[in-house]
Amino acid sequence: MLPIFFVHIPKTAGTSFRKSAENYFGSGNVVYDYSLKSSETSELVTEFIYENKDPFVFDQIFEQHSYSFLSGHVHAIKYVHLFGVSQTVTFLRDPIQRVMSEYNHFVRNYNYEGDFPSFYRKPGFINRLSKLLHHVPLESIGMLGLTEDYQVSLDILNDTYSSKIEYSVMNMGRQDREQNYQIPQEQLDELHGLNQQDIELYGRGVRIFNQRKQLFDDKLPFVHGTIQSVNKKSVQGWAWFADKRIPVEIDVFLNEKKCATVKATDLRPGLLQLGPPRKGYVGFHLNFPTPVDPGTLVSAVVAETGQVLAEVEFSDA
Repeated sequence: MLPIFFVHIPKTAGTSFRKSAENYFGSGNVVYDYSLKSSETSELVTEFIYENKDPFVFDQIFEQHSYSFLSGHVHAIKYVHLFGVSQTVTFLRDPIQRVMSEYNHFVRNYNYEGDFPSFYRKPGFINRLSKLLHHVPLESIGMLGLTEDYQVSLDILNDTYSSKIEYSVMNMGRQDREQNYQIPQEQLDELHGLNQQDIELYGRGVRIFNQRKQLFDDKLPFVHGTIQSVNKKSVQGWAWFADKRIPVEIDVFLNEKKCATVKATDLRPGLLQLGPPRKGYVGFHLNFPTPVDPGTLVSAVVAETGQVLAEVEFSDA
């Protein structure tokens, strides 16, 4: 199988996953990037990413040694082109619960002495999910799991990559993970105000995951994709299957009435930094028979399964 790149967002069950992956692939087949100063960071990363600053040579050696897994507290864009977005994995968690968990982790492991507000007001801990996934659309990520549904996430991941990574739980700050942290309302309000980007991103992630979970249960293929733009004359977007390289056929609907079926075979140069499937020939485009009116709902639906990729209401504002 192709190697997996794991974007380890702190306090999202990432330690459990990476250790399970290490057990599955073998410690000699995994590489870690947890910053230059971290003792966990692999020598290969230290030498060619941080010291020589030559990702190309890093990639060559990674491939020559047939490593299977790269994990780190890194921005997704750092390695996504080398591995391909289809081989990129991450887990999301409710942003408010995640930051509270990270605060407790810092108190427990790094002797942080400040109170919770002093922690969550620090710029580095605001909108943490959005920062780590910046420039990589959620819809494109090979496997987007949820901490709150970790077992099912792992089941889908193993099915997607034909792996057998086992369930385990590590690095827990408390035994009962089913119960949410109780946070005073005043702090909750402030946290919501500070982390609007993460809250919106997490909501999108939950919708994507639930859709994929339903398709998984129904034994139907999942398609990564979205609508990029709509104007009065046309719609364009991109789409690809999670597990096969044939082009996706897209049904375009206007106000829930089918307009046409198009294939996602256009080149999308803007996606090339993600290393997408089909060498970037994943775009779809449709010119409408007549210009659409403001308020028209434009929908992109996978013809094979009925999966709704996106719905956009056209506005000429």
